[in-house]
Amino acid sequence: MIVKKFFKILSIEFSDLEEGIDALVGSISERYKDHEITEHIMLENSSLLKRELTDMLLIHTKIMELSEIDYPSLEKASIAVIDLIYSFEGIPGAVHTYMEGRVKKVLRYMDEVC
Repeated sequence: MIVKKFFKILSIEFSDLEEGIDALVGSISERYKDHEITEHIMLENSSLLKRELTDMLLIHTKIMELSEIDYPSLEKASIAVIDLIYSFEGIPGAVHTYMEGRVKKVLRYMDEVC
């Protein structure tokens, strides 16, 4: 039951992270429209953030394919998730860091509440 809650809360956290990145992309476009940044900076930053978002969505999907019944404990489930996050190579390192941070956030929350 606790592992099932972990995956549900983790999915919410990943969705929140993805929405945050998407909001940053929008913010960059607004900054360009307001002449705060150049087109070059807008395109470069937007491209990087969109790439990170795409990678996050891919990893999020793969994590949600894991079955909670395969993990007898929260610790084993969290290790499997973090291992899966880092198994994706060739993506910006920030993606690993952001997603691992969300896993740790969920673990802290569950430690306090459950």
